Amino acid sequence: MTGWRVSEPLALRWDDVSVDKGTALTRHADNKGKRDDQIPLHPIVVEHLCKIVDLDPLVFYWPHHRRTLWEDYHRIQEAAGIHLPCREKHEHTPACHVYGFHDLRRAFATVNAETLSADALQRLMRHKSYSTTQRYISMADQVNRAVDNLYVPEILRRR
Repeated sequence: MTGWRVSEPLALRWDDVSVDKGTALTRHADNKGKRDDQIPLHPIVVEHLCKIVDLDPLVFYWPHHRRTLWEDYHRIQEAAGIHLPCREKHEHTPACHVYGFHDLRRAFATVNAETLSADALQRLMRHKSYSTTQRYISMADQVNRAVDNLYVPEILRRR
C-alpha cells in the first residue's frame, strides 16, 4: 500500500511517523533517492500502524540480518503453495519460484498507474528519474491493451 522499497519500512522510525497527519518521513540515508521525503499514507496503512506496539524506535523492528527477512518471506510463500515458473536459462534456486519484495513494488505501480498522475506515482515511489516511473506506466498501458485484445472463444462471448 506504499510502493516503498523493502529497506524503507525496515528503516522507518516512530519519530518519523505521524498517525494524526497520516504521514511518514523517509530519510535520505534510508532511501535510494537520497532525499528526505514526507509521504502521505493511505488510511488503511495508518490503521495498521496504530495496531503496532511501539517498544522499539523502529516501526518494524527486525533484529536479524535482512537476508533472513527474504528467507522467511519465501518460506511463507512455499507454505502457501506458491510456486512460480522460472523461464530463465540458469541453474534454478528456490528463490526463482516465489515473489520477491520488488514484485510488490512493481504491482503497486502497475495497479495505480491508471488512477494516479505520473507526478503522484513518481513521488509515492520516490523515483529520482521520471523515466523510471514512465516505464511502469508504459507497462501498465501495455498490459491493459493486451487484456483488452485477449482471444475469447465465441461460445464465451455469447453469454
